[in-house]
Amino acid sequence: MKKYRNMFGVAIKSIDFAWQTNRRLLILLMVFNIFQGAVVYLQFTSFAAIVDEIIKIKDGTGKTSQLIWSSVILGLSFLVPLIIGNIGSHYRMIFRMQQSVQFDLYKIERQGKLDIGTIESSSYQNLLRSAQEWGTGSILNLQDFFFNSATNFAGIITSISILWSLNYWLVVFAVLAAAPVYFFYKKYSMEVFRIRYFSVDDHRIIHNRISHFEELQKAVDVILLKLQQWLKVQISDRKMAYHNKIIAAERKKAISYSVMSLWYLLFLFAAIALMTREALADRIAVGGLLLAFTTYTRFYQTINGYIESISHAEEASRYAARWFELFDMQPRIVSKENAVRVQFTEPPLIEFRDVSFRYPVGEGDTPFVLQQLSFTIRPGEKVAIVGVNGSGKTTLIKLLCRIYDPTEGNIYINGINLKDLHLEDWQSALGILFQDFPIYNLTIRESIGVGRIEENGELPAAREERMKQAAQFSGADDFIRDYDQLIWKEFAGGIDLSKGQHQRLAVARMFYRNAAVTILDEPTASIDAVTEEKIFSTLERNMQGKTVILITHRFSTVKNADKIILLEHGRIVECGSHRELMQLDRKYAELYNMQAKRYLESDEVDKVS
Repeated sequence: MKKYRNMFGVAIKSIDFAWQTNRRLLILLMVFNIFQGAVVYLQFTSFAAIVDEIIKIKDGTGKTSQLIWSSVILGLSFLVPLIIGNIGSHYRMIFRMQQSVQFDLYKIERQGKLDIGTIESSSYQNLLRSAQEWGTGSILNLQDFFFNSATNFAGIITSISILWSLNYWLVVFAVLAAAPVYFFYKKYSMEVFRIRYFSVDDHRIIHNRISHFEELQKAVDVILLKLQQWLKVQISDRKMAYHNKIIAAERKKAISYSVMSLWYLLFLFAAIALMTREALADRIAVGGLLLAFTTYTRFYQTINGYIESISHAEEASRYAARWFELFDMQPRIVSKENAVRVQFTEPPLIEFRDVSFRYPVGEGDTPFVLQQLSFTIRPGEKVAIVGVNGSGKTTLIKLLCRIYDPTEGNIYINGINLKDLHLEDWQSALGILFQDFPIYNLTIRESIGVGRIEENGELPAAREERMKQAAQFSGADDFIRDYDQLIWKEFAGGIDLSKGQHQRLAVARMFYRNAAVTILDEPTASIDAVTEEKIFSTLERNMQGKTVILITHRFSTVKNADKIILLEHGRIVECGSHRELMQLDRKYAELYNMQAKRYLESDEVDKVS
């Protein structure tokens, strides 16, 4: 964050972003704003000239032609800014829309390059939540600050020139009157920011509690378990504590501004006295007196407005800085400069050699999740990784996918250290289905097709056939009537699927991907026993020659695996085929028999019923 402490540094960064979006439009808008800032003083001077000319005409020394000319200038000074203002507003709207699109695309591009480990970290999530406090508008507001600065600077320079030409003391009074404004705005905007910054965790909790009323699965529990009042109290208590802090800060701000107003009035009366004395001494004409008063008050308003905009810009910069800090984040897991390029047309040999892993944290060390794992997966093997919850099964897969790198030891692919392989080549060789799989609100065709998106779109006949085959292998063909059917009932004509049906579609994506190495993490957790048996039978028949790694709690599904690895507390305690492990009669056999007994007892109960 040190890199972005300076408001002007962040603002310049945002202007650079605007420059890259549309530099011509940026320059045009800046010119419009400079014109708008200076032209108002043309109104004052032309009106003052009209007043003086009227007095001269009454005295017999004035000219009607001069009066007409001053009146025309006055009229144009109102008309032209209106036209320029309308044009400027139109182009400002276009520019903001272009910026918004460009920003969203840039955000997607930068965040898409981060590794999953970085995105999973609490530091990243807190930073993202803080940036989202103002949304992307914080960066656009900083650009507005530059436009407003152009307008205000033009007005300030013009007004100082006019006041100095009348009496330099007017400039002194105006500057002294406006001086305290900046310090008040800075003090209280910083105080409000601190309150918001240190309440980020509270806001995340509030949004989480509110989500229980908005998300369907959570809302069902809220209704059935009568959680409304309990959640309401949690939301109310945290919101009120936060609002009370903001109210206290705003109360201090209001009192301070009242004192500041008295300070301004003191110098205003001094300026009025000076202008009156100059007029009585005939050193300022009546029109000049009017010009001096309007320019003086306008100067204070401009200074006050500009300093207020600085205060708002400072606040916006604190949130915009978080966006830029997010954009500057680099992935921890990247390909080396001279990474080995491999096209995996066939399943590779996978070796874990003394692999240990602990999750990275900012400070201190976390316990090891995996310890000294050593095993081999031969090309085309069907391997099952089993164990109770928390044994490290999913973490092992994350290391194999290179979401994280081992803390100790190494993973080798065809004898090459996984860290030396080009990351994209290895990712292309994998088909991964995690237990927390995403649900795509697309058509069924698209939902399966994202399994290999580079082949998606208008599918030729062969790909269409492969898609239908993938649906058949996963059991999804049981409920698919139309591949162009939208998924999600909130779409017009859309439908809702059950969790089990969504999981079958997810399995179909993996069949469609047809990767050299397919990894399935609890792929049938939400699927009935009949469909589960169908999927595993299909895996055995149709994934010949492909490496399949299966993580599951259901020991009945791994009997036909070539190799079973049993994890306990992050260590391999047993490894072998089902027959070998049952003959060993240790932990695996105990867990298998325990599950088998439960299934038999369940069947007996069903028969009695």
